[in-house]
Amino acid sequence: MAKETLADEGDIPYKSSTDIQVAGMLSYYILSGGHHPFGDKSYKCESNIHDGKYTLDHVQDVVAKDLIEWMIDEKPKNRPQVEESLSHPFFWNPEKRVQYLIKVGNTDEAKNCRKADQELLSSLDTWAPDGSFRQWKTKFPSELVEKMDGKNKAYPDNTLGLLRFIRNLNDHYPTEAAEVNVLKLFPDLFGCAFKLAKTEGWNLESPFKEMFQREDISNSFTKLSIRPDEHLGVPVQESQPGDLK
Repeated sequence: MAKETLADEGDIPYKSSTDIQVAGMLSYYILSGGHHPFGDKSYKCESNIHDGKYTLDHVQDVVAKDLIEWMIDEKPKNRPQVEESLSHPFFWNPEKRVQYLIKVGNTDEAKNCRKADQELLSSLDTWAPDGSFRQWKTKFPSELVEKMDGKNKAYPDNTLGLLRFIRNLNDHYPTEAAEVNVLKLFPDLFGCAFKLAKTEGWNLESPFKEMFQREDISNSFTKLSIRPDEHLGVPVQESQPGDLK
């Protein structure tokens, strides 16, 4: 039950935010394989709900954890509305996720990947598996990497370099990009990019904020999956001007 229903104040008026918190608990239960975010021991669960003490350690996907954490917030006013929940990136299809990666790869920070701020790179490493994507070039065909690197313009072996590479690959070589499933090659990259954009406040501004508006989400709950590996989509080309750099 939601926190507000634990209060001994007689009848409690119906609120959609109450259902949202319960839905968040249920989502965690499903994704974690039977665990409760507020504790598996019944005698502690209610007190943890009341105190807002939870753990999401049994779910590793950072995008799923972001949604669940939002839904189970102890303050009803801080929880998302139903449409906000269903518009969350956790429910995005592979094509939209690739679009998002391209937009992150087109930020000034990614454009400056060869001289990136070390503090920003350190932040990215905290969300990346094993600290970084330093070996990302080995995942692509060597001839494609050579073509993209060019002369004296090699992409750095860090997460921003990978994001810029993906952006330029889709923008300048769409045919080759369509043959590469970056979500399958780097299943943790979307979550890393999402956390970066959220922390930097990019999701509140164009061209990101438009991606969080509601679309056709009627079948979202039937697609509950931590990773999109099984959905092999074709990357969407972003038609933004810019040099290959």
